[in-house]
Amino acid sequence: MQEASAIRDLVMRLYEAFSRGDPDLMEGLTSRQEGLVFIGTAPDEWLEDTASIRRMLQAQAGAGITVVPGEVRAYREGTVAWAADRGVFRLPDGSEIPFRLTAIFHQEDGGWKLIQEHASIGVSNEEALGEELTG
Repeated sequence: MQEASAIRDLVMRLYEAFSRGDPDLMEGLTSRQEGLVFIGTAPDEWLEDTASIRRMLQAQAGAGITVVPGEVRAYREGTVAWAADRGVFRLPDGSEIPFRLTAIFHQEDGGWKLIQEHASIGVSNEEALGEELTG
């Protein structure tokens, strides 16, 4: 496995597409292959086709939320690559909400396309389950 700066750059472009509410940019970065899964932070954001991703971005456009990247880590092995990041959503009032992201890319037609993405807003075990779990 090797570090993949091209994948890091693609994650930055995904952040740009989200921040601008740009469905065309997002669609250009997304695979059209079967198996596409895009999981957002809201409970109902489980999308499996580019048309649904487009509608989600259009609905969120204009909300004024931008993505501030953390330290994107990206790697590849053959025709598969992946990235992980801890960034923040910056709201119009300047407040920030930390999030976590993983993304998987597949090499298609000479380029890399997003095939799976999962973004989440972490909550403590105590908040989610009612008790603190220790390891």
